[in-house]
Amino acid sequence: MSSPEKGGEKNYLYAVLNLPPTASQGDIRERYRALSITFHPDKQHDLRAKEVAADKFLEIQKAYEVLSDPFLREVYDVLGEEGLSRQWPMELRSKESDEIRAVLRHWKIDHSSEVLEKLLQPRGAVTCGVNASSLIARGDEYDGQLGNFGKRLSNIKVTSFGVRHGIMKALGPKTIVGVTSEVRSGSRATLAARGTFTGALRHQFSPRLVLELTAAFLNPHIITAKTTYSDNENAVSVQTNFIPAIWYLFPPVTSVTFTRRLFRDSLTQGSVTWTYSPELPGGNLEFNIFSPKNFDFMSQDDHVEAMEESTFGGPGSTSGLAAGVRTWSFGLTLAGLNSCIKAEFLLRFQELSLRLKASAEVGFRNVAYIVSAKWVGVRSAFGTGVGLSTKGVVLRFQLTYYEQKWTVPIILTPDYDLNLALYTVVIPSAALAIGYRFFLKPRRRAQRARYFEDARRALNDEKSELKREIESTTLLLQDVARRHMDAERSRAGLIILEASYGPSPDNEATGLDVDVTVPLQALVHNSQLYISNRTPKAGIPGFLDPAPAAPKSLRIRYLFRDRTHYAEISDASPVVLPLKDHLVM
Repeated sequence: MSSPEKGGEKNYLYAVLNLPPTASQGDIRERYRALSITFHPDKQHDLRAKEVAADKFLEIQKAYEVLSDPFLREVYDVLGEEGLSRQWPMELRSKESDEIRAVLRHWKIDHSSEVLEKLLQPRGAVTCGVNASSLIARGDEYDGQLGNFGKRLSNIKVTSFGVRHGIMKALGPKTIVGVTSEVRSGSRATLAARGTFTGALRHQFSPRLVLELTAAFLNPHIITAKTTYSDNENAVSVQTNFIPAIWYLFPPVTSVTFTRRLFRDSLTQGSVTWTYSPELPGGNLEFNIFSPKNFDFMSQDDHVEAMEESTFGGPGSTSGLAAGVRTWSFGLTLAGLNSCIKAEFLLRFQELSLRLKASAEVGFRNVAYIVSAKWVGVRSAFGTGVGLSTKGVVLRFQLTYYEQKWTVPIILTPDYDLNLALYTVVIPSAALAIGYRFFLKPRRRAQRARYFEDARRALNDEKSELKREIESTTLLLQDVARRHMDAERSRAGLIILEASYGPSPDNEATGLDVDVTVPLQALVHNSQLYISNRTPKAGIPGFLDPAPAAPKSLRIRYLFRDRTHYAEISDASPVVLPLKDHLVM
């Protein structure tokens, strides 16, 4: 039976029928009938062949059931196998194709965000603020050499300390509750020093309407309510904060946000937020534009494979820099003397789980710049950054382990010192370079080597169920392949001499080629062979993917009109035979 890994590949069900995703319903019916006859268990006499044929027959049946149903086909095209396992509302079937796709894409984005938030959001946090400005302070107090260096060290102080911990509990598929406690050091007269203890409730009334409530159990009893309504292209949220005991004295702080996707062919979003507060009766306006875009520094093959697979077990590229996401955002805030403009640029290297960010904010009262880097692993994360503003220069370190986060902001000077900030950037830059050279890059290479070694071991394992299935499938196709080749020889047509499928040759991926001569011979029809580049070749009967997620190519030597041809075709390109360019001179 086919492995779950194969069945989870994009467009796998199309590959089972050897059809492109653009195939018509007539093409699907015709191919299903032909394959059902070839792999029908009742036509097999050998017990082993009957078992393999039964498994392949069921796979063909499933592919036809999904692709022949217009609604299920839409679900599969957008969400893949995961979408088929969900129960969808019956009213969704009655909608137009564009509406169905919009709903499915919206669910996919929301689902991905929920998964990432669950994986990365820590439950506990410790923050320890340090004032180390005495190390670089100037003045008579610190004049001198070695004797006063001890005085500089002794004047380093812990200025703040805070602990936060929270737990969340799902009461059902639509309702989540949680509590969070937080304590910070400081004067006992301040609210932060006394600590806070809050409860939260989130309820989803429908896929489009969500309500969130937060209440402080300690004085002052601040209540925050937020509701969000979103459709396929727009979102509106309203948030208000108030103290019940004195709500009639001070109007609640209220903000309204409208977000919209700006272009159909990109993920660029724009938002407008209006906030009312007693300090600013006219309110303030905030405009933001956010635009993520995929990038690749290597070939298109490496980009696609690394982006979609390497994070989940594929080999990825040697450098780890093959693919990622580039995001920029701009913002404008109109709030009297607090007005400012903001800009941010973010690079995410998916294979390395590395994030680089630079941001700037310029206003009437404040100028701030931040440069940071963060690495996120399965159980741990580490980040560092430098911030420069009119309040001084701050060097920040952050460590996360098993959802517990420790943050140490270090004040280097309370003054705006551009030169010091530039020198300080050397620290995170050096940490990034050293981490990449001695940890991230060797780790990436070790992962690639281990991946290909495991693939070779699995391919050469004679007891492999998958390998035995492919061998049995090839035996089933031999008669069809022989008839096709005999017919082609009689008219000097397309004759497949030999074909192999495997990773693009390099030092690490040797010994992983699979012989696919017979499966390709069985696909030849009227001196032509076509395989779409939009379907995984692992789904074609008789094919085996020796290294899922690694860039692969199909190497074919064939005769056409009694002349030798050779082709080496990557997975990113369709297989079209014969072609004049393949002629061996």
